[in-house]
Amino acid sequence: MKIQKLDVVVAILAGITCLGLLVNIPVWALFIGWAWYFALGATPDVLKQAIPALLIGYILAAISIVVYAASGFQILAMIIAVAVTVFILMMSLKLDIFSCSLASFNAYSCLFAGYYAGNFPKMEQASVLDLNNVGVAVLWIAFANILGLFCGWLSVSIGTAGQKNND
Repeated sequence: MKIQKLDVVVAILAGITCLGLLVNIPVWALFIGWAWYFALGATPDVLKQAIPALLIGYILAAISIVVYAASGFQILAMIIAVAVTVFILMMSLKLDIFSCSLASFNAYSCLFAGYYAGNFPKMEQASVLDLNNVGVAVLWIAFANILGLFCGWLSVSIGTAGQKNND
């Protein structure tokens, strides 16, 4: 097994990203975005594929969370909200701009994970729907995913600089 420059660069950058914990950046969400970059081909085009798709995933998950809160946290409301929003997500995948299913579905689940775990800077609850915190969670966790995509791009850019191919 040969250690390549990319292996070392990824490891060093991964360690550096842990500094995000100092300002409550959910590093787990950053690593998910980074994994998307590699899973989707590790080219700059991944950014154009993943970012629009992750945004629709976040928006639809936020709608589900707000509907659930509006219902007084009734499980049937969550079931219906998730079914409807995931159906919309499935339809959005048919459009080229939102067709990156990995980013879209993962973003949907990242919001549920991050919001309910409280992995974002919380604001005072303004209403029973907690719209402020849902909005902050969307921005904060999506930012971490997007930062992860850029970490993927940066690691490949640095880790393969000077090479003739990306083997």
